[in-house]
Amino acid sequence: MTHFDFDTVIPRRATHSAKWAYFDEDVLPMWVADMDFMSPPAVLEHVHERINHGIFGYTLDYPELRETIASRMQRLYQWDVKPEDIVFVPGMVTALNLFARTYGKNGDGILMQTPVYGPFLTVPPNNGRFAVMADLRSVPTGDCTFTYEIDFDVFEKAITPQTTSFFLCNPHNPGGRAFTESELQQIANICLKHKLLICADEIHSDLLLNGTKHIPIASLSPEIAQNTVTLIAPSKTYNMPGLSCSIAIIQNKELRHQFEMANRNMGLHVNIVGLVGATAAYQHGDEWLAALLDYLSANRDILVAYVQDHLPMLKTTVPDATYLAWLDCSALALPENMGASEYFVKEGRLALNPGTFFGTGYDRFVRLNFGCPRSLLMDGLERLKTAIEKTSVAVGSGQM
Repeated sequence: MTHFDFDTVIPRRATHSAKWAYFDEDVLPMWVADMDFMSPPAVLEHVHERINHGIFGYTLDYPELRETIASRMQRLYQWDVKPEDIVFVPGMVTALNLFARTYGKNGDGILMQTPVYGPFLTVPPNNGRFAVMADLRSVPTGDCTFTYEIDFDVFEKAITPQTTSFFLCNPHNPGGRAFTESELQQIANICLKHKLLICADEIHSDLLLNGTKHIPIASLSPEIAQNTVTLIAPSKTYNMPGLSCSIAIIQNKELRHQFEMANRNMGLHVNIVGLVGATAAYQHGDEWLAALLDYLSANRDILVAYVQDHLPMLKTTVPDATYLAWLDCSALALPENMGASEYFVKEGRLALNPGTFFGTGYDRFVRLNFGCPRSLLMDGLERLKTAIEKTSVAVGSGQM
């Protein structure tokens, strides 16, 4: 079996990395959701080969990637996707905005479950829509751990006559949940009942820890497939977001035509290096991915154990998927008018995503990216401990 090195720390500060260049050099960044690992060898090999060709002209189409994705969906999920069902887009956030701009009309509502990936929240106002919030329900799973569940009464009651679509994040970011078949079926039934078009962000669907299963919501039935736009990408899985290649799977011919026309009218296209890298990742990256998931699962377990043993005043998710932990810091007596992320930068020289990025009322939450060499993870956890030791624990844990 091939050995893959996830332990070597690769310097990134001089590469214009958004993750590493934003803060001062003495701050350890564990925020932006890219990993500190090299992409799979096959991706590097095929990208180098294409670059050595030396000509980067316009690209008409990439049938090999279409066929690869369709075959992959059948192999992983027994989901019958045809190559023509696939539309290439330059990024997931681009695709979310394109969805909002393509379907419905100004003044429509888009339902979403908070806390949720920050760009979900900005899509509606950017496109003449408004966000409709259905908060997930926090549920303790141990003394220092918690998870999120769907309150279906809250979910359905949030829908108004103006609500025309639903943004699903599965696996969930930042909560790390991979929703069950039963949960997804209930979501789909409510959306069909109220005629809500589903936009399913499934970008973390390959990052499954300890044997977690992912179920694409569109794979549940032909009726649901006709009511769903599914978004996936190799970017998170194979650590190649800078290559800007994402995929929309749209099995409803009319919806796909509308999406394709909006994509074309805005002049959006995926660059040739991204297409080559994506094809190589999906065709030759399985062995690397299996090794990565073992490493990430161990990192997650180390993080959870560290919180339980050294930081019991915090609460953490135990993610089923992703390389992102969501930490509840409500029990800390932080300085007045200072959010948790700001405090950890100031007192621990550690950069985590602020909870407010994921919804209103989460200023005492942070998201931590454990997709990194173990030495960096331990450094980050020690910095977290150092910062917490400079404050005290408040009475009561506040919001969960």
